[in-house]
Amino acid sequence: MSPILKLLAFYYLCDQAAATQVLSSGDVATCMANYNQIKLEFIDEVPAPLGTPARAAQNRLGYAGFKAWEAANPDLVEELRAKAQLDLALLPKTGTIPIADLTGPLTHN
Repeated sequence: MSPILKLLAFYYLCDQAAATQVLSSGDVATCMANYNQIKLEFIDEVPAPLGTPARAAQNRLGYAGFKAWEAANPDLVEELRAKAQLDLALLPKTGTIPIADLTGPLTHN
């Protein structure tokens, strides 16, 4: 699986998990780091330092790029969402989702 598809698959897993379960603080942090990395994948410049107005603008640009990608790839988005739902359905119902156990380690910038 390509690196961007791995990020996207993990994003949809987090999205589905958050819609159906309470995530641990560690899972929330991991999911947010992944989401931030996705937004960076949709910009064509070096990321500005965190907390700066330039980075906020890049986040908005990356978000718009991500949403445009979703609109242009509805079949793949549906496939990734369906896989996330299946993965979650196969987990034991423990009250939280062991996100890291489902995906293995991810590298974030």
